[in-house]
Amino acid sequence: MELFLRLFATCNDDPTSEKLLERLSHEISVFSESIPLNQGRYWKIPELYEFTFHLVPARIDLFNEIIDVSSDGWVHRGNGSERSSVWNVADGEILFVPEVQWAELQLYKKSR
Repeated sequence: MELFLRLFATCNDDPTSEKLLERLSHEISVFSESIPLNQGRYWKIPELYEFTFHLVPARIDLFNEIIDVSSDGWVHRGNGSERSSVWNVADGEILFVPEVQWAELQLYKKSR
């Protein structure tokens, strides 16, 4: 199984994104080991930076723990062992840090 978390957050510049990456990594470490894969301006919305993390070990219970960080704002797809959920910021809801505006969480089987 593979578990990936993509976070899209408001951020002014590259130095600020480095600090935000540290904060996000710290928040995620409460739940899982994470491997940051990339970060940078989101090409569709330049005010947002994208942060992608590979979460290990990939498990359904870890997927659900991440969902529970902010119970409102999620739209879910899939069932069984493969799932995909998208989170959008809502009034009073925060996903890890206030800068996060939306996120995508994917759990799926490794391709061979």
